Amino acid sequence: MIDDRFLYERISRRLLEQIGAGTFAVGQKLPSVRRMSALFKVSVNTVMQSYRHLEAEGYLDIRPQSGVYVRSSDVHDIPEPDGSRYPLLPVEVSLSEQVLQYMELHADPAMVRLGIALPGPEVLPVDRVMATLRDVTRHHALEAWDYMHPNGCPLFTHHLARRSLSYPVPVTAEDIIVTSGAMEALSLALRSVSRPGDTVAVESPTYYGALLLLETHQRKVVEVPTHARHGISLSALEQVFRRGGVAACLVSPNAQNPLGFTMSLERKAALVALSERYQVPLIENDVWGDTVYGEEAAAPAKAFDRAGLVLYCSSFSKSLMPGLRIGWAAAGRFQKRFRELKQLSTITSTSISQIAMGRLLESGFYAQHLRELRERLHDQVNAMAKEVRRCFPPGTRLTRPTGGCVLWVRLPGGVDTVALFQRAAARGVHVFPGGVFSLDGKHADYLRLNAGSPLTPPVRRALRWLGETAAELAAAGPRREA
Repeated sequence: MIDDRFLYERISRRLLEQIGAGTFAVGQKLPSVRRMSALFKVSVNTVMQSYRHLEAEGYLDIRPQSGVYVRSSDVHDIPEPDGSRYPLLPVEVSLSEQVLQYMELHADPAMVRLGIALPGPEVLPVDRVMATLRDVTRHHALEAWDYMHPNGCPLFTHHLARRSLSYPVPVTAEDIIVTSGAMEALSLALRSVSRPGDTVAVESPTYYGALLLLETHQRKVVEVPTHARHGISLSALEQVFRRGGVAACLVSPNAQNPLGFTMSLERKAALVALSERYQVPLIENDVWGDTVYGEEAAAPAKAFDRAGLVLYCSSFSKSLMPGLRIGWAAAGRFQKRFRELKQLSTITSTSISQIAMGRLLESGFYAQHLRELRERLHDQVNAMAKEVRRCFPPGTRLTRPTGGCVLWVRLPGGVDTVALFQRAAARGVHVFPGGVFSLDGKHADYLRLNAGSPLTPPVRRALRWLGETAAELAAAGPRREA
């Protein structure tokens, strides 16, 4: 006798194939349960099990007294995350070995680089930045050679502060502390508001680097369900805050990695108000904020911070040049402690990078570059999304990011993306499995793809191969215990 589990899975796979092929379009009603029962020669309960499974996965919409309808193929349109998968309890992080293994391949120039989230040199002004650095060494040699004052280069911090003039709560040059990239800023912010053993709330999924940071600093984590369009669940976050025992909350409201959402201004303001109500500091990672699509920069949550509880962290690594290693923070009421920790760790940040960046901001070049970068990244993301939909197996779902250059892709059939990563690595293709963007394997069937470079023929071939291999793994089904 055939196990009912295999029957409903067979029906689910067949339906996904039909949806992917366009036999059933978005919004179209599927055959009735009784008709499907007769067609597949299975029980009504088996068909209902298949329909409910596909509804839980976000592919179908079961409407009482109406029928079963096909949902959009975008992760964007999946309902709010199932809260039962998020117990909202502190857990320890243990991801470092996995993540380091997944990151190593980026260093191999022979790889097709779809793993690390980074705009390619094709869309960044390499020549202009290098020319500015050369000019600084010629005309400001001693200033570039010496230590910079711990407060930072005045030209640089002044122009950073000017970018916040339209915020409800602007930042001043005196509020800014220059760091060696965003990761140092996040590390110092975390140490400013918490101690080893403390618990920090994070989005789920969230950037794996944030989870590594928390692991390294011996913090525990509470994962909060996060939607691909709206961002972190404010109601779930309030539950966590109300219960107490949370030292801070680490969030990315703009072009979040890996989901790509940008929270609305109303939700950002509500997030900051929640932080103030429960006196829980917010550590805001805005490293992708400058890449939010559109002509104008997206305001961060820090723009609404009247109580000084938001520790804002950002850098130019994703928008200009990763090798500059220049970031900054505005730590609000925690500025004194943040500055002390900075001086105890690296004293000050690279002089030449601050001088060069100050000049690029002063000239207006950076603002002009951002307008072009946002447009190009938007085009590249759309082109890769179209290629993924064409090449990947039926039932594949993906995000529509509002900024940045990554696609968050869910593969059908419970595909193990670690197995896909291993096969891809042997093929010369670097991708990033989704399991490390959360704990307990909640996103093990997801894949993050970088669209930071143009869709060249090698990238197209890599995507086609990934789609074919994902289809093979999906057809084989998830591994079962003997």
